[in-house]
Amino acid sequence: MAGRLGPDRTSEIISSRRTRGVPSSVQPATIARAVAAGIGGVMSADGEIVELARSAPVVVFHSPVTDLAGLDQRLDQAGLRWRAVELGMGDSDNRARFQALKALTGSGTLPQVFMDGRYVGGLREAMARLDAGTPRRGAPAAAAWMGYLGLLPFAAGALGVWFGPAWVAGWLAAYGAVILSFVGAVHWGLAVADARPAPETFYASVVPALVGWAALLVPVIVALPVLAAAFVLWRYWEYQHARTTLPRWFRRLRTALTVGAAASLAIAWPALLPLSGG
Repeated sequence: MAGRLGPDRTSEIISSRRTRGVPSSVQPATIARAVAAGIGGVMSADGEIVELARSAPVVVFHSPVTDLAGLDQRLDQAGLRWRAVELGMGDSDNRARFQALKALTGSGTLPQVFMDGRYVGGLREAMARLDAGTPRRGAPAAAAWMGYLGLLPFAAGALGVWFGPAWVAGWLAAYGAVILSFVGAVHWGLAVADARPAPETFYASVVPALVGWAALLVPVIVALPVLAAAFVLWRYWEYQHARTTLPRWFRRLRTALTVGAAASLAIAWPALLPLSGG
């Protein structure tokens, strides 16, 4: 259902929504987009719902009487930014939004939860997703040990490029390509295990492997900075698109490991410049 909304009316609708767990900076951006749509003339409830569903890593659409049953505390404990959007059925605009939400998800009940812009279900499904991200005892320590041990070849390779034989640079590039493929494959595995996987996750998860393979086909003086940039850009992709699928402890570990890998590759690269005549 679409209605003609002026800028003042649109701002009132957006700003009246209750928001939790999201910095206030999220709301002005949403208001600005809504006002722009109002100035343009027509703002559809369908488009508004889609935009709201993407306005935070986790968005919970609920009624004024919804009991979140501890979901709010779980989201806070997980360190996730989240937003609650209240749809009171006493308002005709909210009824239109609810119908748009129902058409989008196929569910006629509230609450409805979106994670990373994707519908995951109600409270039970959202809790299950959070439970899946709760590690067994000792799992974070094991992952950290293996992760930091995996940085040793990066550090050794960087030192070897500076003080060892020339072939070490190729060895370092090959190791970087393997690890880059591995961090992409993590998301392929998560998508396979997800009951409602997003197709774009499968597409994105093979990109690191393709970049790593391409890096092995070019001179090593090009491969090292390409791999360093790829590690950083992939971590940025994870931050933008996988904040709810990766547990907080793993996100922190991934950031530290990314810094270590990218820094090692970047430190090694200048040692090759004299060999290239640069």
